[in-house]
Amino acid sequence: MTAVAQPAAPHRPRLRDFGLAPLIVLFILNAVDELDRAVLAVALEPIRTDFGLADWTVGLLPLAVVFITGVISLPAGNWADRWNRIAILSSGAVIWGSAGLAAAASRDFLQLFLTRALLGFGQGTIVPTHASLLSDYYPVAVRGRALGYHRSANPLGQVLGAVLGGIIVAALGWRWGFAAAAIPGLALGIYALRLREPRRGEADLLDAARQDPLFAAFLQDPPDKLSFRRSLGTIFRIRSLRFLIFTNAAFGFSLFGVVFWVPALFEREFGFSTTGAGAALAILALAGFIGTWYGGPFADRNVARGFRYMGRIGVAATAVLTVTWTLAFLMPNAVLCLFFLAIGAVLASLGTPGLISIVAAVSPPRIRAQSFSAFGLALAVFGAAAAPLVVGLISEGLQSSLSLDQGESLRWAMLSATTVVMAFGTWLAWQASRTCAEDAARTMQEFLADYQRRAAAAAASAAE
Repeated sequence: MTAVAQPAAPHRPRLRDFGLAPLIVLFILNAVDELDRAVLAVALEPIRTDFGLADWTVGLLPLAVVFITGVISLPAGNWADRWNRIAILSSGAVIWGSAGLAAAASRDFLQLFLTRALLGFGQGTIVPTHASLLSDYYPVAVRGRALGYHRSANPLGQVLGAVLGGIIVAALGWRWGFAAAAIPGLALGIYALRLREPRRGEADLLDAARQDPLFAAFLQDPPDKLSFRRSLGTIFRIRSLRFLIFTNAAFGFSLFGVVFWVPALFEREFGFSTTGAGAALAILALAGFIGTWYGGPFADRNVARGFRYMGRIGVAATAVLTVTWTLAFLMPNAVLCLFFLAIGAVLASLGTPGLISIVAAVSPPRIRAQSFSAFGLALAVFGAAAAPLVVGLISEGLQSSLSLDQGESLRWAMLSATTVVMAFGTWLAWQASRTCAEDAARTMQEFLADYQRRAAAAAASAAE
């Protein structure tokens, strides 16, 4: 009998097919940004002691940088939709590196607060420019991996910042920790100028352009750039995108905001040294890195099952984080506390790259940077910026009203804030999952229709 030849398996797109250099450079820049935040978390307790501050006062330091980061990210998103994104992100990196060095030289709390706020102006360019560029460098088939790997730089930066920062802060003081985190940003900001600026929606149309040369004309940027107000109006009319923005705020509150207090919790409640508390934060960040790193390929493998399915995975991620972190802060033992924190971080981070892919899919390409800036604003301002201050205020209130010691008051403050916010975040993710598939299909239809109109106009002009 003659064997029947089997058809060759379809080639699965790989990231390397579209070039790895942009992802590597943006990954390192994102990790360096998070490195500084982790150093601040490790240094929070030494700074509080050095300047004689209350919990709520020292909680203003994360607020300074993250609030300004979020506020500047909105106009930065509009700039990125209208101008050269490479120049914007490079300038931002140089600004944040310079501000980090200035923070290391601060002589009082006010100077430190102001320099940390200045650092936020530079960091505010990261979310809109990086996510928009990656969405244009890499098509849908590999976009989940690209965005997921890029997001995994955040917990990786936390790992490096917690370990190296803990060692530097313990040995040389918090000023040297800030300086060590600032220098790489300066160097990488200059190197980033070597990246190529892609056209808006380039990755979504590149394959079609290869098959039809006439379609290549569609890759030109639209001549009419949307204004800041029109961009925001378009964004908030997309139902699933609106709910995802606020879901990201809930994630930011816990995974980036409450985490600022983890080293202080382990020092006060469990008697850890500064280096040991930094190691605890590093373990937690490593758990988040593992989940996010594998979350990108996980999202790409499931994209064929539809955006609704990926949205439900995001719902599960928020629910898991709610339960595990509630249990963690109830644990009187350091090992059990860190175990539940790490398990929650792994599982929740596994589901977040899929949510980011949904944001890219439901956002019109011409204002995708603005969408990601609003997404980042929610995480930064309403999440990561507010959480340290809220937790600090609750902790101070529990100390005065219930006479709890500093360790117990901080533990109960972190417990109550996380449980309430993440329960609400689970509901928001559920609402987003209900319409994300329809919103993604509508966005693509409108995007292609716009290019068809422009092609017809270009053909008519050429015929004349």
